[in-house]
Amino acid sequence: MYRQPQLPLDMPEGEQIQLRDGPSPDRPSLDERFTAFHASHPWIFKALEELAAQWVAEGGGQIGIKALFEHLRWSSPYLEGGEPFRLNNNYTSRYARLLCARHPEWAGVFQLRSLRTSDAEKYPALDARDHLK
Repeated sequence: MYRQPQLPLDMPEGEQIQLRDGPSPDRPSLDERFTAFHASHPWIFKALEELAAQWVAEGGGQIGIKALFEHLRWSSPYLEGGEPFRLNNNYTSRYARLLCARHPEWAGVFQLRSLRTSDAEKYPALDARDHLK
């Protein structure tokens, strides 16, 4: 029988990692960070909207928003100034909700899950199939 070796993870008292129990007052919430990112990079939403529209027009069924994110990453590795292009995976659910809110006919294209955030009431409710109501 295989036995996993034990790693020596003893840390001195002063070096122990402190886990946060909730949002820190000195750090913006995920929704605040997303709102700032979305406002400063509006072309990302437009690109995702075009990719989703192309997918739907070609008869595609459900697709994950992360697949569109990866396509966008692959097709746009650098910004105009030569800086690396970065997309935060934490924003995918917000972009999917924006796409569904702007295009209600795409409600079945993206499967959404309930948000685990205090800001969840800002977003549309989901039905039993995790689609926008």
